[in-house]
Amino acid sequence: PKQLSGVAKLLQMMDWQSNEGEENEGMVGNYLNFGSIGKEHVVNAHVTEDGRQVEQDDVFIIIAPQSMVGVDSSIIGPLQEMTEAAGDRPMILINPDLTDKVSSQGQQNVRGRQDRINFANSFQTIYHFQNIYVSGTSYFPILGSMTKLSPQAPWVAHQRRDLMNEDGEIYVP
Repeated sequence: PKQLSGVAKLLQMMDWQSNEGEENEGMVGNYLNFGSIGKEHVVNAHVTEDGRQVEQDDVFIIIAPQSMVGVDSSIIGPLQEMTEAAGDRPMILINPDLTDKVSSQGQQNVRGRQDRINFANSFQTIYHFQNIYVSGTSYFPILGSMTKLSPQAPWVAHQRRDLMNEDGEIYVP
């Protein structure tokens, strides 16, 4: 999507490794790989033809995966292949939208729809934050929020309440 068009470039420019003696030294490891969604982007441990040892990817972090409206635009197929190729390694989805989208002109068939929905539901929400707005507005006014702060925590809705004399606002669970 357009709003994420610069995120990959920004992430690749970041300094992911702390120097020796710094607080987070060694936290990330010696490398960080960037790729796309699909089984071809899962790196498994192997030895190259020239004898070089290649380490496998340990964790997969996918930012804002989502399907678009269209015939061949579902993210579910490539994401499902990627999770199968990753095996039992962790896959973290940040701000996913895995809802089944209608294809343009109704060309996407219904066969497999339940499989796509089941796959999307196979992920566990461990953290969630979402503002609540008036329908049809552009992010204003904020009426409240929905949160889930850990895998065991309950979902909590917060309602916005304005303070008297325009002295700010509070959010009440």
